[in-house]
Amino acid sequence: MIEEPTIPKLSIIIPVYNVLDYVQEAVDSILTQSVQPWEVIIVDDGSTDGSGDLVETLYGSHPLVKIIHTANGGLGEARNTGTRAATGDYIYYFDSDDVSVDGLIQRFYETLEQHPDLDIFAFSAESFEDPIAKSKGGDQSQQVRLISYRRRMEHLFASGEQAFNTLSESNAFIPNAWLYIFARKLQTQHQLFFLPIIHEDEEFTPRLFFVAGKTYVTDSVFFQRRIRIGSIMQSSRSEKNAIGYLRACDALEGLMQRTSEKESAKHLRARIITNILNVIGVAKGSEVKFSAKSQGELNTLVSRYRNLDITLAENNYFAWRVFNFALKRLKLRAS
Repeated sequence: MIEEPTIPKLSIIIPVYNVLDYVQEAVDSILTQSVQPWEVIIVDDGSTDGSGDLVETLYGSHPLVKIIHTANGGLGEARNTGTRAATGDYIYYFDSDDVSVDGLIQRFYETLEQHPDLDIFAFSAESFEDPIAKSKGGDQSQQVRLISYRRRMEHLFASGEQAFNTLSESNAFIPNAWLYIFARKLQTQHQLFFLPIIHEDEEFTPRLFFVAGKTYVTDSVFFQRRIRIGSIMQSSRSEKNAIGYLRACDALEGLMQRTSEKESAKHLRARIITNILNVIGVAKGSEVKFSAKSQGELNTLVSRYRNLDITLAENNYFAWRVFNFALKRLKLRAS
């Protein structure tokens, strides 16, 4: 008797922290997909606004949903907790205040059918201004910048490293974990887990790409990112932000040491410089005083990678931002 091949299982992990107004729309956008995942793991990361109680009420008896309640440990550790509980062959980290576009899981499985040894499925996203915050009378004077996360390509790469280089060349490598479905074996074989830092994706995603085999990239939009005032990404910055960027530099330098590809080294170096500029931005833009350890790490990186951008940002961060913005506009017009 010939056994029928089993369909690879997809585990979707959704960390939840104080998103009472958003979590139902987010989770429902996954559960109402035309093709269902194997399981949805909701990790209540010590919510204090009733989000954990709400998901229990809404999804506690749902056959596809597992709910885990933990003390607050941050987004990265909540993802790690969900990963340890997952039983699927593929992992997708979804955010609890955003919206998944129908067709994501179907398109993933269609791509997987064509490429059974696929390691990463990378897609595109758009952002939208949070209507709930506006309806509650949020600060109307605060401008919201909507970001596009488009790939501008449809391509199968032989390795994640090749995909990283091509995406980086076209300024379309985006570290956000909610843009990737990936083979769980990559995590288990290479111990790919999140550090307890802010900007954890900056540290995690490049490492994921450099251990991946076949990687499919599509320009199709399967994620809507909500831009809301007061979220982690929109709130004022502190030394914790700088530490997150510094840890990303550690990971990128590690990849530089291991790769033999000049193209990879070039793009990794460029990302390190971007993260150094982000750290300088925290110090200059937010007037944050660093600890001796963080300042020492920044000084070491600056001496190692100093270029015109870093020098300008150090001397006059606002002027550098204006110059950099104008340069990006010129490049967009030229393209």
